[in-house]
Amino acid sequence: MTTTKRIFFFFSFILSSSLFSQERTDSSKLLKNVIVKGYESNTSLLKVPASISVVGKSDLNFSSSYSLLPAVNSVSGVKMEERSPGSYRLSIRGSLLRSPFGVRNVKVYYDDFILTDAGGNTYLNLLDINSVDHLEIIKGPAGSMYGAGTGGAILLNGFGTLKDSNDLKLRIAGGSFGTLNESVQYLHQSTKVQISVGQGHLQSTGYRIQSNMRKENLQLNMRIKSSESLVSDFIFLYADLFYQTPGGLTLAQFNANPRQSRPATTTLPSVVDQKTAIYNKTAFIGFSNSYKIDQHWKTVTSITNGLTAFKNPFITNYEKRREFNLGLRSKLVYENKLPISVQWITGFEIQKGDYTIDSSGNNKGVTDGNTVTDNVVARQQFAFTQLNFYPFSFMQIQSGLSLNRFLYSIERTVGLPAAGKKKLDFNRQILPRLALLINPFKNISLYGQLSKGYSSPTIAEIRPSAGGVYTGLQSEYGWNKEIGIKLGAIRNKFYLSAAMFQFDLKDAIVRRVNNTGAEYFMNQGDVQQKGIEIEFQYTLVNLSKQHFIHSLKWSQAFTLNDFKFINYKNNVTSYAGKKLTGVADKVLVTNLSAEFAKSFYWNLQFNYVGKMPLNDANTFFSNIYRLWQSKLGWKSSSKKHPLECFIILDNIGNEKYSLGYDINAFGNRFFNPSPTRNFQAGVIVDLK
Repeated sequence: MTTTKRIFFFFSFILSSSLFSQERTDSSKLLKNVIVKGYESNTSLLKVPASISVVGKSDLNFSSSYSLLPAVNSVSGVKMEERSPGSYRLSIRGSLLRSPFGVRNVKVYYDDFILTDAGGNTYLNLLDINSVDHLEIIKGPAGSMYGAGTGGAILLNGFGTLKDSNDLKLRIAGGSFGTLNESVQYLHQSTKVQISVGQGHLQSTGYRIQSNMRKENLQLNMRIKSSESLVSDFIFLYADLFYQTPGGLTLAQFNANPRQSRPATTTLPSVVDQKTAIYNKTAFIGFSNSYKIDQHWKTVTSITNGLTAFKNPFITNYEKRREFNLGLRSKLVYENKLPISVQWITGFEIQKGDYTIDSSGNNKGVTDGNTVTDNVVARQQFAFTQLNFYPFSFMQIQSGLSLNRFLYSIERTVGLPAAGKKKLDFNRQILPRLALLINPFKNISLYGQLSKGYSSPTIAEIRPSAGGVYTGLQSEYGWNKEIGIKLGAIRNKFYLSAAMFQFDLKDAIVRRVNNTGAEYFMNQGDVQQKGIEIEFQYTLVNLSKQHFIHSLKWSQAFTLNDFKFINYKNNVTSYAGKKLTGVADKVLVTNLSAEFAKSFYWNLQFNYVGKMPLNDANTFFSNIYRLWQSKLGWKSSSKKHPLECFIILDNIGNEKYSLGYDINAFGNRFFNPSPTRNFQAGVIVDLK
């Protein structure tokens, strides 16, 4: 039976089940009942005409005591990488091609605050997992509401609903490779005020040589409900992050000793000699105001301000950055349910970033004095509007667009060549999105959407760490076409979401590395991205705690990618028809979670990741790997001072694999080995 037929019969089975399962049964909380904010929907996933996945608090707690990575990787179409402790990359539908490290081409918000800076980068690794209640992942171009980009958006939620409670949570966990995670979180809530103060510490010696890390966090969230009409939010975050970078290995080095760091060669010293590492100190502050004008109108406005001191002694150079970012986002929302239900959102977002970037040689972790300095100013601004209406009770139409503008100026103030100030003003772009959702039956939604994606080069691509300036880079753009189905079935215990899409990307930006190891970026032709993404959740058991097994849930995520270069030449060599670099052809994630014996819980997660090309020529591929992870925990029944103990096992099968690769690496140093079998154990005390 072909893959197409298997998918057809699978959908037919689920559809037939839903038609005979309309009566209401238990109140088990499925994904279909989760309220999402994406595209200002404020409704259940079942009623949103877009591909949105939700990672809830329980998902985050089941996977790790300190990292978002395992939970995010349980989402179809999404891949989060960790090449060494603290070094994260994030890909949504193949957007990793231009990200040597960090998060690029994905817009990230923390509630109404803009986390992504004006230069297109997001320091997602600065956040403490305990400051995130849940997150929504929007797949595909989302320019109609969240600005330009081709890789989607992530909405992090850190503020909960207001209720009377006081909590002081103490967490401590430790494990293999010197991992220690400690946090203290105080939460005060009333019907008018919410105050959350969190402190976190994370450290690890790492699996490999030259992979130590340390992170300190301090975060304050405050919400004040002045009246029924006015709600104000305030956030302050300070993070001090340090992690060493062990570098990529060749296949022979990976097989011989995966714990080694990048050794010296005849032309370059080792990463140990060069003391390669990342130092990042960031302060972030934000204020937002939500005002309900009347029963139909409301406004939400947020101001954000970020200051970063960044250092990166690399094997061939030493980069220092001083970054100042300012952002403003405001929206006006109108809602009316009579005579036809209508929602209209319009607003704007403005960001400005001022960056002073120094590049020099690296002499054993110290700058060699041969410094060039560039002052870079980045501006991003867009206006957006969206109309959401229901012409019939079974139909929803969502249409929106944004007008985007990007400006950069670069001036070399120290060093040569001193060519004066260079300005880059990318053409204004109108990014439309049109979506249609139909509910032929109560628990079934069919949707389709058409949207345009557009992404200008980031600061790190125009002015990479080695010090070159590439003002000739153009923006990448393309159209995304998508259809999908969402349904709840089998007596309301089953939820499924499936999507099929095609994204045709033009002038794709590709990372290259020269023979000294310095990176640069180029526009390299067209890419066609076809994919199928399926997620489902099935509640197998949902009983009272008097039963030995009183809860058992099974969830599954499946990703099938067919991403190819269409028109791409490297000098005279054509890569047309080659698979897109860094994207696995198949990914399967299975998750079982259970609650039993009144106070115990257990989670088991299995990840199957297919092979992926490691260079554009497709001459090197990663190996398939199968990763098993599990968590076993116990919660006391005390309501006054609840106690929780847990143990987490990672890479149970002792797989030899990499959670992240250096794609298109010079010298074929693609491999960043991940830890062998390891564990974490911890305790959580809640002093209510």
